[in-house]
Parts: sequence; structure tokens; C-alpha cells
Amino acid sequence: MANAVLTISSKNYSSWSLRGWLLCKMAGLKFEEMRQSIDDPGARAELLLLSPSFLTPALDHQGLHVWDTLAMAEYLHEVFPKAGILPADRAARTHNRSVSGEMHSGFSNLRSALPMNIKAFFPNFRVWTGAKPDIERVCAIWRDCLSQYGGPFLFGAKPTLADAMF
Repeated sequence: MANAVLTISSKNYSSWSLRGWLLCKMAGLKFEEMRQSIDDPGARAELLLLSPSFLTPALDHQGLHVWDTLAMAEYLHEVFPKAGILPADRAARTHNRSVSGEMHSGFSNLRSALPMNIKAFFPNFRVWTGAKPDIERVCAIWRDCLSQYGGPFLFGAKPTLADAMF
């Protein structure tokens, strides 16, 4: 039986939920996945009990409630330090936190123009002009990290917080 509960909305439509799920998997945390639809009024009331921000993901582990993906990553890094959610090297760890924070709080034009839907295919889709600078910045971050840390993941041989965020 899992000793943790991760509440998510959808791994297909919610990058936030997918990030929380990826972080828990990367940490090696055994967890029960509880799905809540944010469109269901009854589920909305339950989400308010699980997450003060009404957002998913929300992690319940060892009596603690974590409802922000960056806080969840920091928590999982503390509880499972050998999982490598953050790099061991201080400079790489700081860089990782910076690009992860940028993804967490930025790119509003990209989010508006290209909402997440992993299963969809849109032939001949045209990217809104306002999203192009965000896309260019994401590509620049990826190029920089892959060049600096040698890949195949953004910070080297293993996936980290930054990979979950992007």
C-alpha cells in the first residue's frame, strides 16, 4: 500500500499535474494517484480541502501537504536525496532551480497559445506570434543546458526537476 497520495487533475491536459506525477516517480515515492476533475463542482469542493490554492497536484505524505510543484520538488529532494531530483553540484543545482522557476512562473504567452494536450495532433497548426519569443527562450534554455551538461537530459545523465518542469 502506498504511503502517499498525489491528487492530480489530468496528466494529458495539465502540465502541473504531470510535473507532480513525474517528480514523485523520479523520487521513487510509492503513491496512490487520486484524480479530481476541476470542472466537477463536487470535486472543486474536495480540492479546496486538499489544496488551499485549489490547484493540482497536491501531495499528502507523512502528514505533510504540499500543493506547489516547486515546493514538491524541494520536499522530495530532501526526503529522497539519492534520487537526484536536483543536481549534487551547487552551481548546476542553482542553474536547475533558476530554469525550473522560470518555467514555473513564466511563458504566459506560450501557455495561452499552446495549452497542453499530449494526445492531440493538429496538422498545419500555426503558432501565435506572441508565443514565439517564449518558444525561442525555451529552446535557448534547452540548448544551453544540453551543451553545458552533456545530455541526454537537461542536466546530464539523469532526469531532474528541470526535465519534469519542461
